[in-house]
Amino acid sequence: MDLDVPTGASTDAGAGVVLRALRYDGAEPNPDDIAALQGLLVAYDLAVIGERDAGDDEARDLVTNPLTMREESSLLLVGDEPVGFVRLENDTTARDVYVDVWAPPGEHSVAALDLGIAHGLAVAQRVATTSGEGWTARAGTWMQDEEYAEAIARQGFSPVRRFHRMRVDASSPAIPAVAPPLPEGFEIVVPRDDEGYRAVCLVDNESFLDHWHFTPREYDEWWPLMTSESGYDPEGWWLLTVDGAPAAICLNDDSRADIGDGYVGVLGVRREFRGRGLATLLLQHAFVRDRDRGLKGTQLGVDSENWSGAVRLYEGVGMTAIRTVQGWALPLT
Repeated sequence: MDLDVPTGASTDAGAGVVLRALRYDGAEPNPDDIAALQGLLVAYDLAVIGERDAGDDEARDLVTNPLTMREESSLLLVGDEPVGFVRLENDTTARDVYVDVWAPPGEHSVAALDLGIAHGLAVAQRVATTSGEGWTARAGTWMQDEEYAEAIARQGFSPVRRFHRMRVDASSPAIPAVAPPLPEGFEIVVPRDDEGYRAVCLVDNESFLDHWHFTPREYDEWWPLMTSESGYDPEGWWLLTVDGAPAAICLNDDSRADIGDGYVGVLGVRREFRGRGLATLLLQHAFVRDRDRGLKGTQLGVDSENWSGAVRLYEGVGMTAIRTVQGWALPLT
């Protein structure tokens, strides 16, 4: 594969690191490549944060996501040994290209990071050049990963935002013995048809309009993005209505179930229904459900600078921040 490298980026792989595009067998990713990628994800998490964060299907989900740039996402190899992986995501609606590199710390990690980030930036710049103004390259790094942070800063990215992963243990006294009753006029609905899913999309779009870098999406784009991953749990998609009106959503998934935790993928409340305890009510129902399913706890992600006080709300229901992602950005046009 040809590599166009942006001005100022390092092309010296040093230890013989090369790019090899991910292979696909028809529409499906090659199983040997998926196994190699999953091994890299687990090794990376254990080395950097001391525990697994990637579920068993994380690798496949990453490369089958509708936004993944399949032809450009590549393994980083030394000989036949995988030492890293670079995944590129082209979000044309948000005008963002995400450049994510996994390289477990070791002899080849700096070279793998430099080559992977440079490749990603070259692809991102080509996208921006052919698609008009307003494009940004973005990435995220665990706060503990100083090597990755230094590598991405070398190539022009700047830190922009931090995001917490928060968790409550299933044994926490903050979790009620049973799910709390719903006030009169409140109902939690599990959508079963197109009308219900469209109501969830409406609440999702409206709940986050005033949040940092949120991008509303039309239903036809939103639906495959929300349901493409293996952890999609239709029984865990809850639409809370108040007097029949869609008011809030809690979209639980099983993306962390194989490592013992439930996950709240989306929790949103429309502006006109805020201040009535809807988010707390939905979280308590989610915590009880996960505990009763035998899971060890429940996790979610949150913008640490969220204006609405979401971090305080989550702390108030027993959650604590267990790790933090640093977000990075580099304007392209």
